[in-house]
Amino acid sequence: MERIPIVENGREISHLAVRFDPPPQGTGERPCFLYLHGFGSEQSGEKAEFFRARAREAGFGFCSFDFQGHGLSGGDMLGLTLTRNLEDMARVHTFLRDRGCGRLILLGSSMGGGTALWYSSLHPEEIVAGLHIAPALELAKGLLAWAGPERARLWEETGRIHFQNEFVSTELGWTLIEDLRAHLTETLLTRYRTPALLIQGKLDTSVSWKSVAEFATCCTFKEIEVHLFADGDHRLTDRKERLWVLMMEFLQGRALI
Repeated sequence: MERIPIVENGREISHLAVRFDPPPQGTGERPCFLYLHGFGSEQSGEKAEFFRARAREAGFGFCSFDFQGHGLSGGDMLGLTLTRNLEDMARVHTFLRDRGCGRLILLGSSMGGGTALWYSSLHPEEIVAGLHIAPALELAKGLLAWAGPERARLWEETGRIHFQNEFVSTELGWTLIEDLRAHLTETLLTRYRTPALLIQGKLDTSVSWKSVAEFATCCTFKEIEVHLFADGDHRLTDRKERLWVLMMEFLQGRALI
């Protein structure tokens, strides 16, 4: 595990925990996979470890990291915003460029997938492809629905709320909602131009499969494929092998690797 310090005014205020497995020698200029975990998760999850092993077997470099407020990185969930996630991604991208791995295949899960779509729209020249599982494109809508009108009003007034589900118990700031609202889906739909495979379970109760299908349909860039599992849940952990096969077929079929 490596450590990227986050410095402000000459003082370290936080850090990112990064795990980088460089590409094997002799594999040429192949892009590197960058895995992006979901909300309340971390880089050491089951899917991340599976994809790391498969990517290494196939001769690719593989990198993962914990967003601030998650896992072994610094910061807290109270300060979570999409903008902060994008800044974390940019720091890791610089880390990888310095090691000769600037061209990336982004592999995102849920919040990580949504963040990756935005990052790709801002850095299309270095992102080869996006492979995303249940990308959270309506995170603000989902959180406000969870809170309900009255608790959402108190959240806005006080600036914070306690969020809890089966995976995480934490404080969230209202700045998260404000920041998500500043990132308009309409803007992403017109700016996005990276080949992408979006994989979604129709039984997902966290991310609507319809929102993912609508994004692919409405995006001005048409090199986006959607694969739906009729019996799939949000995490799709039970079909990791199939996910990897779909991802490789997508990349090879478009001559991206």
